Amino acid sequence: MGSYNISLTQGEDYSLTATLKNADGSNMNLSGYYVRGKAKYNYGDTGVLLDLEPQIYSAVSGIITVQLNSTDTSSLPVGILLYDIERYTSGDAAVAKVLNGQIIIAPEVTR
Repeated sequence: MGSYNISLTQGEDYSLTATLKNADGSNMNLSGYYVRGKAKYNYGDTGVLLDLEPQIYSAVSGIITVQLNSTDTSSLPVGILLYDIERYTSGDAAVAKVLNGQIIIAPEVTR
């Protein structure tokens, strides 16, 4: 599993493209998998602050994308959130965390 911290400002667009790696450093093959990801204050929280809605860009190369628009980020609280992204198969027969980290939210000044 990889780790990556995200920094963004409330009300801005944000884009992430990540190449997921296996433990041996090779690209993770995501063929046959889906991805999902959420952000919360704490890992045990039941409430989700943000659905990251990750997408597989290239399954064979292990490339995923996350696109957040200004509407998504404008309502986020200032502070530090936790997120993770999982790969999974239909029916959750196989689930594994593939990326996690913090989302550091700075306040918007201009609006």
